[in-house]
Amino acid sequence: MSKYGSLKYIKRGIQMIRMKIGDKEYSRTMINNNIKKTYKFSLGSEFNNWYQEAHDFGIDVSKVFDIPLSKVLGIVSVLSPLKEWNNNKKLAIQFIASGDCGHMKNNKQKAKEIMSLDNDSALEFNILKIINGQKTTAFYLNMMYPNRKDYVTIDRHAIAIAIGRNATEFEQSLTKNQYTFLKDCYIMVAETLGLAPLHLQSITWQTWKRIK
Repeated sequence: MSKYGSLKYIKRGIQMIRMKIGDKEYSRTMINNNIKKTYKFSLGSEFNNWYQEAHDFGIDVSKVFDIPLSKVLGIVSVLSPLKEWNNNKKLAIQFIASGDCGHMKNNKQKAKEIMSLDNDSALEFNILKIINGQKTTAFYLNMMYPNRKDYVTIDRHAIAIAIGRNATEFEQSLTKNQYTFLKDCYIMVAETLGLAPLHLQSITWQTWKRIK
């Protein structure tokens, strides 16, 4: 067993050597090489612990508004789709402070449901039920537990890195199998580089935004 526990993913992924994303089929080797290619352009400043910084942001907000960290990061997660990080943070603070923000109705409804939850032992379980989506669930877990190695946030940037170009809206709508395939690729590449998967994803995400 590797220190990042990826062998179980490799074993499971043997049946998924290739995956169709959009109208094109990609091999695992193609995806892995694309991730490595972006990683090679990374600068020292991009080797930060991005998810720890996001976690610390959540702690600061939770102290200001006196609400559980899990609620803060749950709201950040459901307000994250199609939003850049700085805007995502502003929207979360705005929503927590006022109960409203400039986002789509469905996302705001999820944020309202999270805010209304009881602060009991079932809080995180109920937050995850509300979040529900593959990407937003992983994003929440990466921020909440920045030292865990078993979740990878596959957002539109991670997809673009994997396929080597900006993804179309259709390509961004991943099935469960497509999401798992890309997640496993990030886990496998991370192991070859001696990185935690969430760190590889955050490093390449920052790099991709800079070079593209």
